[in-house]
Amino acid sequence: FVVKAIFTFLDELLLPYLMPQLGYWVPGIGIIITFVGIYFIGILVTNFIGRKFISLGEKIVLNIPVAKSIYGSVKQIMEAFSFKSEDSGKKVVMVEYPKENVWSIGLVNGEIKHPNNDEMLYNILIIAAINPTSGFFVLVPQSKVVHLNISVEEAMKWIVSGGIVIPEGF
Repeated sequence: FVVKAIFTFLDELLLPYLMPQLGYWVPGIGIIITFVGIYFIGILVTNFIGRKFISLGEKIVLNIPVAKSIYGSVKQIMEAFSFKSEDSGKKVVMVEYPKENVWSIGLVNGEIKHPNNDEMLYNILIIAAINPTSGFFVLVPQSKVVHLNISVEEAMKWIVSGGIVIPEGF
């Protein structure tokens, strides 16, 4: 009802201006103008106003003692899963997990130095088949990782399908 009212309102509003310019009436111009308007409002809110609201909300939350620690932890987790760093989540690998001779597909999210020696370890997220909202985080020596020449999208299709959708080349 509301959407139809907006379309009709815009049609009636634009009729006196567009009819003389075009020489004919374009049916549904209100629909087109509405979608274009919503698109530009979305861009504006996402890029400018949205950032201001998020910044204001963060300032408020960071002044509340208990909420500050919870928000900080949740924000770190969300930033980790957003894969903003250059290599994070872009390398698809196979690792022997959960035991020897059983292979799992994972995404490399970073690397760290082993605390007891100079060996480098990959931070690998092994996403659960069928349900990609869960998985396992493992640290695996780089020497025990097999790099796959497939995209993250192909790997995700493979994992979520439970192995039914196999990437080309396998």
